[in-house]
Amino acid sequence: MMAQALQFFAAGFETVSGTLSFTLYELWVNLQLQERLRTEIFDNFEKHDGIACEGVSEMKFLDMCIAETLRKYPVLPFLDRTCLRDYKVENSDLVIEKDLDVYIPMFALHYNPEFFPQPQKYDPQRFADKCKINNEGLYYVPFGDGPRICIGNRFGLLAVKIGLVSLLSRYKLEATSQTPRPIKFEPKALILQSNVGVPLKFVPI
Repeated sequence: MMAQALQFFAAGFETVSGTLSFTLYELWVNLQLQERLRTEIFDNFEKHDGIACEGVSEMKFLDMCIAETLRKYPVLPFLDRTCLRDYKVENSDLVIEKDLDVYIPMFALHYNPEFFPQPQKYDPQRFADKCKINNEGLYYVPFGDGPRICIGNRFGLLAVKIGLVSLLSRYKLEATSQTPRPIKFEPKALILQSNVGVPLKFVPI
């Protein structure tokens, strides 16, 4: 139990901070989205008298923004799986042999214009009907899928939500002289991250 608890914090620190940083960056770039999300936050505060777990879970546009961040900035650039039996790829002579390690590039899935038109654009509206995306196929898998799906996905999402709600209810976002545009990724990092960080200025509301 202790090892599992430690795993949540060890694996959840960089992933949560990365998702939080990239979301804040996109909300700075897209001011109208920042204002829309802040309005949802304040409306929810009135209903629940401040930050409440059930209130955070009700924020649909917050969910949409985080989902779009995880599409555009997948925390892990690839998924790795081990083939359990020989598998012949349909309409091909290719056979993936048993025990072969397979690496699935997340960017190839999440930036496929067939499923996500204008994939370079940050558009939370793609996830207005998230159930439809989840049910249509495995082209959006920020936490993996199947029996080895990330066990900390709910914990991580809740941490990101509370972080965003806490910050956006107190501050508006502005650029600094070091804020990159566009973001360039660190090529040697295992977990997706900017090569110069994501410096932003937090201005009290």
